[in-house]
Amino acid sequence: MSPRPDFFIVGAPKCGTTALFRYLGTHPGVFTPQRKEPHYFSPDLGQWGGTVASLAEYEALFSSARPQELAGEASVFYLYSKVAIANIMARNPAARIIVMLRNPVEAARSLHAFQLQHEQEDVADFEQAWRLQRLRLDGQRLPPRWPHPHHMQYGALYCYAPQVRRVLAQVPREQCLFLLFEEFFADPSREFARVLEFLGLPPDPNRTAFPVENPTMGVRSGLLARLLRHPPPVLRLLRRVAHALSLHPGRQLQRLNQVGGRKPALRDAFRGELEQYFSGDVAELEQLLGRALWPSLPPATQHGLATDPQRAP
Repeated sequence: MSPRPDFFIVGAPKCGTTALFRYLGTHPGVFTPQRKEPHYFSPDLGQWGGTVASLAEYEALFSSARPQELAGEASVFYLYSKVAIANIMARNPAARIIVMLRNPVEAARSLHAFQLQHEQEDVADFEQAWRLQRLRLDGQRLPPRWPHPHHMQYGALYCYAPQVRRVLAQVPREQCLFLLFEEFFADPSREFARVLEFLGLPPDPNRTAFPVENPTMGVRSGLLARLLRHPPPVLRLLRRVAHALSLHPGRQLQRLNQVGGRKPALRDAFRGELEQYFSGDVAELEQLLGRALWPSLPPATQHGLATDPQRAP
């Protein structure tokens, strides 16, 4: 029997991987660990909360899998990592790789909103955060609670072509499945059936609904959100007192301030800048996958070619 896992959902972030992981996790023929995103195979990106560093700890995640079950995991930065795919295939050459992609402008916006919600980002304005990418890659202006520069590279993370090229160079094409976020959630029943067919699994008799998973939340009050992220001295003192009493009013206020489905509108000029930034990469990705992708993005121009996607714009 080949080493576990048998399949990997490798990314990209905010492209529907959590939903697919949870849908597969209830299939009677599938085993998934309780921990999503162990990121064991991407040591080049460092370690952060939840990262599994040792092989023994990683293998323990799958110790309860039965022999007849397919075992799989989902780590959204494997696609971005320069070494993860090679490490995966060295462990299990028969591994099946699932890649989920999304319009890069919307994916980048969603990642920024998600990280802001979870205090992994401290710049509320996406345009300003976009301008800080190069500084952050050099270790400057990083959020104090989340000093991981690769998570702040909103441009490079969603320049998919070099990442997909790396997958195709190391994984047999028949072991790869590429899904689009927009198509998956337009018809999840059809797309989930494609995933099961790719994995060699029968239909899931219990899967009749496809609920939204891990949605990005906006805020009702930007002022309250800023106060909670950067409280003045008097509020910091009150928070310490409350914590000493095992009270957490800040968390309750955060939950009350959350609202689904709201992302601030982008300035037209900034949206156009993002579309041009990604357009060359999308054109190359269309050639790699042999299909049209996001028609709302403009045709590539020489200004839209991301010549070094590992560097920030």
